[in-house]
Amino acid sequence: MKTEAVVREKTASSTSQEYIEILGDTVVPSRLLLSVIISIVASLGCYFLGKAIFPAIASEKMVPSYSLLLGIGGSLVALVINARFFTPSRVLTEAETSSEGFEEILLDLQADPKEEYDLIKNDPVTRKEVEELGILETIKRSGGK
Repeated sequence: MKTEAVVREKTASSTSQEYIEILGDTVVPSRLLLSVIISIVASLGCYFLGKAIFPAIASEKMVPSYSLLLGIGGSLVALVINARFFTPSRVLTEAETSSEGFEEILLDLQADPKEEYDLIKNDPVTRKEVEELGILETIKRSGGK
């Protein structure tokens, strides 16, 4: 018997954090703001540091280029800092499900399993996508009653 996996999302901590979705990813707004500030400070700080120190050790023509490279290096440092400080706070777990479990999920979403199956059955594009995911039989069993 073929089973499907359902990815369930839980927060790692017991406190309820507010999340926002940006570019398809879910983030904590305060952490996003802090990481943007760290990135700006590191990038611009290194750029202006380069503009201050390179005139003493490089030709005047190369100072903007070297400063830009140092600013890019600051961006990479900010990337490492942000990756260290802001680890993912979500825990994804996979669980086996059956047609009854799928029906329960649809009912939790206040969707009628039979109606969902009929919509999928009558739309060739959606039907093909569901077949490619390998969950058509599960939907059929839960909604085709």
